[in-house]
Amino acid sequence: MLLIALILAGGQFLLQQGRMLISSQGELDALTSVSANISAYKRQLISQLQASALQAENDSLHAIDDRIIVVRLTLQENTTEGRTSLVPFPLASPKEYVGHLVDNYKRKLATELGRQELTYLQKLRAYLIAAAGRAAADRELARLAIASNLARTTLLQLRAARDKLNTVDAFRMEHSLILDKKLRLLQKQLRDADSTYTTARTAYDGQAKAVAQFGAIDQRPRISLDQAAIERVTQDMVERLDQNRAAVTGNLVARFAGPVVAVMPMAFMVLLLSFAGHFMVKAFFYYFLAPLAARCRPIQLEAPPHPHRTTRQGVIGDSARPGVSSVSLDVRLGPDEELLILPEFLQSSPTSSVKDTKFLLDRSCIWTSLVSGMYMLTRVRAKSGDDRIVISSDADPMSEIALVTIPSGSSMVFQPRGMVGVIYQSSEPLKIARRWRIFSAHAWLTLQLRYLIFRGPVTLIVRGSRGVRVEPAGQARTISQYATLGFSSHLEYATVRSETFWPYFQNRAALLQDKFDGENGYYVYDETPRFGKSGGFFTRCLEGITDTVLRVFGI
Repeated sequence: MLLIALILAGGQFLLQQGRMLISSQGELDALTSVSANISAYKRQLISQLQASALQAENDSLHAIDDRIIVVRLTLQENTTEGRTSLVPFPLASPKEYVGHLVDNYKRKLATELGRQELTYLQKLRAYLIAAAGRAAADRELARLAIASNLARTTLLQLRAARDKLNTVDAFRMEHSLILDKKLRLLQKQLRDADSTYTTARTAYDGQAKAVAQFGAIDQRPRISLDQAAIERVTQDMVERLDQNRAAVTGNLVARFAGPVVAVMPMAFMVLLLSFAGHFMVKAFFYYFLAPLAARCRPIQLEAPPHPHRTTRQGVIGDSARPGVSSVSLDVRLGPDEELLILPEFLQSSPTSSVKDTKFLLDRSCIWTSLVSGMYMLTRVRAKSGDDRIVISSDADPMSEIALVTIPSGSSMVFQPRGMVGVIYQSSEPLKIARRWRIFSAHAWLTLQLRYLIFRGPVTLIVRGSRGVRVEPAGQARTISQYATLGFSSHLEYATVRSETFWPYFQNRAALLQDKFDGENGYYVYDETPRFGKSGGFFTRCLEGITDTVLRVFGI
């Protein structure tokens, strides 16, 4: 119950995390789209503002006044539209929500940049007005300076003329005594010149004071954008973007799904390349190597026997019944015959028979006997030919037993993995020959470099899954490599390519099959071979390695 509760709680937590991830990811995608759109629009507005400011530097005061009016009307329109704009609810789609956010931020950006442009235009207007007034005042001051200098020069000239008078005229001029016409004119001119100079000087000083009140006029104003104010317009959007990024990044589902999604394209490419590589390798083996192998010389371990020495007795000779196996077999031993069999296949035997244990199938093949499982065998000797011995599998209900008799003078290549026992004469011990074919292409293609040859007279007790087939040779025939158990040693043995490509590509058929050709011989194979078809992946790998090693030595 606690485990179920933990599973449900974990599932609820993951479901909640998934919903949060979908919500945050959706808002993040929308805000990312808005941010990209607004960034492009901001760059466009800034470019337009800079171009407008560059043009305003060369415009007249009247043109600047007209531009100020246009900017004020635009700001008023944006402010009014911003107050009346509401978010439509419910939103028809995420696209409509994104469009509304874009329009809102565009209006705010246009308002902020419009304010900065208006401030710049107002500063430029004030500068132009100040510059125009200062120029007029400077011109008037220059004119008054000329007039004052001229009056002073005139006054100085008249004073110089007065200073040139004789003592009597000078005394008369100073005390205003009886003056003649010339002295009166000079006196009048001095008074007028003095008055004119005083007036001109007073006007000049007054204008100089007025010019001084203008002060120093600043340089011509240039457009300077307030980037901080512009960034504050979209600051809330940036903060929401950061929050959603943090929510998506910190989400438990995104932490595990993100790396997987990130490597999915690479994984797809690897899968595609592996599939293509697998196909190319399979095609290369099927269409190039396998046809070359078929042209190689077949293996023939021994020369064919003379026709008169070829016997067709026992099971081997029954060509009308190729399937000669059964779940259990009755065996009757002759007076000079011995039976060596695995204990689990000896189902019943007469009490009068003599039984003991033989440790190895053949002392000359110690390693082969041990690896193939043919050790610790039960040896049975019958006292009477009528004694019946029943041979059957105690553990595998699918196994069937067959007797393969090899007459005297004949021999057969056989793999001990398919044997459960042998019957031979006590006077003629079991004979097993070994043949190596290291320089044969077929041996390397099948990875069977050594072949074990059983020489007659001997009877092999063979097991197979759902049956064992013994067929006489007479025409070329192909058999699955997994099924082959043995063949007459004088037959020509080779490998040929599988007939169809796609079953081989799908691992439903082997690339190569065994091919037998020749006369007066036999080949033995399993009805339903289990080799390489059972177990899981690792089991098949281990079994494959073991079976490959055993195949090399013909076991």
